[in-house]
Amino acid sequence: MSEQPDHTLAWIKLDDWINRALEMGAFDLFLIPGHKPTCRVGGELKVVEDVVLDRSQTRWVGVCCAEREIDYMNQGYISTLRPIDENRYAELVFARTGGNVSVTLKFRGGKIPTFEETNVPQSVTKLLQAPNGLIIMAGPHASGKTTTLYMLVQWLNENRAMHICTVEKPRHFLLKPAKSMIQQREVGRDCPTAASAIDAALQQDLDAIMVGEVADFDTLAGVLNAAETGHLVLIQMHANDAREAIERLVNAAPEGMQAQVKRQLSQNLRGVIVQRLANATTKGRIAVCDVMGEGARKLVDGGRLDAGAHLTRVQDEIAKLESTRKINAEEAARLLREVGA
Repeated sequence: MSEQPDHTLAWIKLDDWINRALEMGAFDLFLIPGHKPTCRVGGELKVVEDVVLDRSQTRWVGVCCAEREIDYMNQGYISTLRPIDENRYAELVFARTGGNVSVTLKFRGGKIPTFEETNVPQSVTKLLQAPNGLIIMAGPHASGKTTTLYMLVQWLNENRAMHICTVEKPRHFLLKPAKSMIQQREVGRDCPTAASAIDAALQQDLDAIMVGEVADFDTLAGVLNAAETGHLVLIQMHANDAREAIERLVNAAPEGMQAQVKRQLSQNLRGVIVQRLANATTKGRIAVCDVMGEGARKLVDGGRLDAGAHLTRVQDEIAKLESTRKINAEEAARLLREVGA
């Protein structure tokens, strides 16, 4: 039997590389010309196979997207989905690099972890018992915000009988109905924009909505309108602390609308969760959270938090992790510097 042509190597071995990366606990798999197949495990890059990819091999992986050349020209990349099993799939992102094609696989789905497994404090459930209003899930880049956001939605799904809609690009986990009814909308697939997805959800008599990214004023307006009209709304923000998250929401509005946004936030904000990841003394990373209730509304007008604003203080969480030896003293000191304590 003749050997397969070299240019099909990556295409032939893709499933094998996916399985190896998942066994290693990877979140991403990178196929870049001039590099070995590499995955990201807990923040570190690890080689999947000792072979250097060439331009023909990565281009062959993306040959199924050749008919979408117009998308390359308009947005600079192409995204498609590849099922792995009934609960997991990969988002394949193809982009040009130096005239060649690079491929990144982002693994989605799987089992949503529990609060105990990730160290997210149970105090967040106090926010989830609200009948309506806005909950902000914030944190720096790659701090596990999306996973925790899904944990919050899953708690609602398991503990409250609600009609829930998620709005993302793309969806990261597949939610199965428990006590609640679930709809998961993907921007670009089910709806043209996040704002249109929110509007569609509001027309279908929902109770709660999760929005993965508030990237423009139209989305912000939809989020605030939903919170103001009796819905429970959960959103994600890239921010280092609660004050920065609120400032970013206000600044997303035109100057003439910022006073209205502040009014809506001061009336409808239910709480803010700020998360970071700590390197555990065992394997992997665990969440370290600052959880604020409605006392966070004082930040809308630049005020200071009262002593009772916190449901869980991040400094206490860090101390608890260090005392139980889940993190070492060096990691505790690093975290305290990050949060300014």
